[in-house]
Formats: sequence, C-alpha cells, structure tokens
Amino acid sequence: MEITKFASDLPYPDVEVTQNVAQSKLLMPSYCGVGSELTAILTYCFQSYVSPKYPYLVKSLEGIAKTEMHHHELLGETIYKLGGYPVMGARTYWNGSFVNYTLNPKKYLQQNIAAEEAAIINYERTILNLNDESVKMLLERIILDEEVHIKIFKELIKTL
Repeated sequence: MEITKFASDLPYPDVEVTQNVAQSKLLMPSYCGVGSELTAILTYCFQSYVSPKYPYLVKSLEGIAKTEMHHHELLGETIYKLGGYPVMGARTYWNGSFVNYTLNPKKYLQQNIAAEEAAIINYERTILNLNDESVKMLLERIILDEEVHIKIFKELIKTL
C-alpha cells in the first residue's frame, strides 16, 4: 500500500498578528502538551522505528510525522509572533512519557486515530477562545491535515 500524500492540498494561511501573550499561551498545549504536535511527531517516529516488518507503514508514519513537524513549526512561529516563548521542556509542558510506546501496529494505529481526533477537538476548542482571525485560520487549516491522518490510519489498519 503506497501512500504519498500526508496533508491537505490547501495552502497554510499567513499569520499576521498583534502581540498578545495571553493568546500565545492558548496555543501551548497544541504545541508541546500531552496531545501536542511534538508528542505526535515523536510517537510516529518511535512507531516507524519499531515497525520494520511493514515498510509501507514506516513510510506513512514518517510522512505524517513530517507533516506534524510542519504544524509544530507553524505553531512555534505563531506563539513567538504573539509575544510568547515557544519552549518545549520548561515547566510541565512536555516529557518523554507522553509518547505512545505501544508495539502492536493495529493497536497503535487505533490509538493514533483517537489521538488525532482528540487533537481536532482541542484545536476546535482553542479556536473558540482565540481573538485573532489569522490564527484561527491556521488552526482550521491544521485540522484538515489531522483529518487526512485519520483517513490514512484507518486505511493502514485494513492492511494488517
């Protein structure tokens, strides 16, 4: 099974904001919290390392991880533009226990779907609390990619 597209075809919006540290803090959980882009990146990397028996699965996990890396970059840049400091390890934002270390591919793909669904809900809640339209548009665009990831994970489960 060859999957080559890991993101929506729509462009990401330009984010033009006025500094607002309170708004930047609303993005931190998606940037580096338990259910964050950082956690998704490292979870999908781990899963790709422990699944050499399934080269098509490894390629898909790597492709999705790269998309999540782009989301992480966009969020980090936006946090900084808003006047925040996009740290990943300070306070209680992130640690290695957040990664899903499940070894069974079918099980971890099901858990990945649940994590992507939770990320979408978190983005939707964050959008409701944001004031800046360009940041809202960015999160709405990221949601489109998360929906693509859910579809991919569902297709991959069928191959196992």
